[in-house]
Amino acid sequence: MTQTAEQSRRDVLKPLGPDSLTWQDFGSWRFNLMLPQAFVLQVSHPIVDAGVDEHSVYKTDPWGRARRSTALLWPIVYARPQKAIEMGVKLYDLHRSIKGVDKNGNKYFSLDPEAYSWVHITGYDATIRMHEMLGKSPTEEQREQMFIEWRQLGGLMGIRDQDLPATRDEYWEYFDHMIKDKLVMGDVAKDLLAHNHYLEIPKPPVDWLPEFAWKMIRAVVGPFLRFNLRATLPQQYRERFDIPWTRRDQRLFKAWCRFYRVMYSLTPKKRRLIPMARKAFEDARKHPEAYKLNKSA
Repeated sequence: MTQTAEQSRRDVLKPLGPDSLTWQDFGSWRFNLMLPQAFVLQVSHPIVDAGVDEHSVYKTDPWGRARRSTALLWPIVYARPQKAIEMGVKLYDLHRSIKGVDKNGNKYFSLDPEAYSWVHITGYDATIRMHEMLGKSPTEEQREQMFIEWRQLGGLMGIRDQDLPATRDEYWEYFDHMIKDKLVMGDVAKDLLAHNHYLEIPKPPVDWLPEFAWKMIRAVVGPFLRFNLRATLPQQYRERFDIPWTRRDQRLFKAWCRFYRVMYSLTPKKRRLIPMARKAFEDARKHPEAYKLNKSA
């Protein structure tokens, strides 16, 4: 892409702002409960599987990977307009170097339009089902607004309009098609869904947590995280790849969701967000003029 074309693309980008639904959802602690299943969906695309398998350190350094991903992706939402645009361009440019040959001898490139857009496509489904399971089902108006903002965020990440579904009906048709006809159970997805995956996560890189304490925490939290992963996966994905899910599992998950909704309602609104999101809202409150581009969007 020429410099002029690149600048023209940046000029039409519309960053999200504090009045958006995305700002409320993307940095919510409950959204973190949906991220593991979204990652499984993403790596089930053959190209994403190959790239993550060769280039990612999700097994050897999961905490570092999570920290770097948050530092790179979240500011595209929770930043002042110009910074959000810059971070979107940086994210896109970093993917230019992720390429290679998979185990079957097929060349792959992380900026393949279908693969790169699929990673973002999983986000709208995750947001809608987060509300349905862990909150209050969105209204039609809210769903449409979330969809508009989701496409807007895709543009900031460098995804072309033609590579994203144009309507919600097209989205769900495409989403179902990808699960049914395109996704595979590759090595990375198998690893993430393995019984022992969450029981082998290394200790966070902090000095105050002893190794024996981490092992105790992991023994309790690990099975729950695996249960949450299976529970939050789309039903059609579980059926496609024969992932066990019983009626008892469903009853337990519904009970957990009821408990979570009560706890969430009792949590102060400010504490429902991760620190980066809280800081962004505070910055927008103190400096509303810095976000004026969003209001004219």
